[in-house]
Amino acid sequence: MASSVLLFTGMHEQDLHVQPETIGRALQDYLGERQAQIAPPGDRSRTGQVFDWCGDVLEFLAEGVSERFAARGISFSSPFPGPFRLWDEDQQPDGEHIRRFWTTALLHGCPVAKLCTFFFHRHDTPAIPRPLRVVAFPPDYRGEDADPP
Repeated sequence: MASSVLLFTGMHEQDLHVQPETIGRALQDYLGERQAQIAPPGDRSRTGQVFDWCGDVLEFLAEGVSERFAARGISFSSPFPGPFRLWDEDQQPDGEHIRRFWTTALLHGCPVAKLCTFFFHRHDTPAIPRPLRVVAFPPDYRGEDADPP
């Protein structure tokens, strides 16, 4: 956690050796901050924004990611959480779905991490059953079959 905190406490990127794990932890921490802004039972934000379906929640959680990371020269190859591809959704027997979003983090345009974001959701409620989970890999990682936690 200390390294993810360093990424956003005013240190310059040359003062910090950016590793995929550092970016993944920082992103996971940011998503946790955003999730804390969702009021029980998960159908609205604490400021009153109403979520009609799980996609609204995902959009809320990802809001501001680009701006937060851009402050340190990090951008994404596609908008975070990444392109949705139909074959990346796995439906569980209990009705929970898992979507995997892949994107590449770039430091001043150079790939530094490939990120897989697991989005756990149900189609019958906007409330998400589990928090998003980010797994970071080296930028040249070729496999896309990482298992969710």
